Amino acid sequence: MIPLLLTASSFLNFIFYIYAIGFVVALGLEQIVLRGENERNIYIVQTNRKYLWRQVWVVNLNWFVCNLGLFFISRNLQAAPIGDTFWQGM
Repeated sequence: MIPLLLTASSFLNFIFYIYAIGFVVALGLEQIVLRGENERNIYIVQTNRKYLWRQVWVVNLNWFVCNLGLFFISRNLQAAPIGDTFWQGM
């Protein structure tokens, strides 16, 4: 379970940066397109920005849940007693 959560967390971290950079680019494009009068281009850019904003939040929330799961799983693993097991059966 831990390798799955670590992989998912790393993947979501990677995807978050892609969406965040895309959102910043979309903000810049929106400012450029708003100077023009073409309603179709304004609609496309605003729709893209809104989509990227939602995706950034969804990915960030999933990343947070993965890290929360890792926290609780690893906390339960640390509760096991630690002893000298080298000489026991090896």
